[in-house]
Amino acid sequence: MLGISMTRLLVSVCLALCLAACAVTGSTTAERPTPHVSVAKSIPLGRYRGLAVVMPEYLATQPDMVTRLANLGIFDQVIRSEDLPRFIARHGLQGKVTDLRKWGGYQSLARAYKPFLIVWFDCLDARDGVRYQLAVRRADTLDDVYVGDVLVRPAAQRDLLGLLTLGAGMRPSNCWGATDDGTVNVLFDSMNRWLRSNLPTSHDENPTMTTSP
Repeated sequence: MLGISMTRLLVSVCLALCLAACAVTGSTTAERPTPHVSVAKSIPLGRYRGLAVVMPEYLATQPDMVTRLANLGIFDQVIRSEDLPRFIARHGLQGKVTDLRKWGGYQSLARAYKPFLIVWFDCLDARDGVRYQLAVRRADTLDDVYVGDVLVRPAAQRDLLGLLTLGAGMRPSNCWGATDDGTVNVLFDSMNRWLRSNLPTSHDENPTMTTSP
């Protein structure tokens, strides 16, 4: 009897999780939600086009964030943060860069090499539910210049999944199963528009010299 009850519980949990995941994926992809952009600063992007560094992603998006950024054709180089030790050695910057496990290490690299942007994609447990977030930070000043997020799982649904996973003896994770690539695309498109709005114009790059009459 115990085995049958446990089997029914697991079947119920799996069914509920699948239904919830499908509901989230279907609704967010079909409706193309508008990202909530909390930060979108104007920056001299021309100074930062030499390098973009992507922090580890919470979700394995397809394509990955490095490939997405490289395909924009905005940055000369796009690399993962885990590749920075080799990058530092290749440019002879050993001894000039501090601990990369801290933000200060990125700032020291920006000073030793050149200003660059840090990009990361995350999954957040917010008050109103589970949100995807895409953020951009200037390495030289360590201020966030773009932050956008989209709700992918309402709080009620998140809490239900949490109860079900606990009931099945599983480790709870509010971001589990929230893998809607359509929502990721919406966020990335929003960031792309912000990047392009900060690109220097031809006049900015080659200002016309004027003389006083």
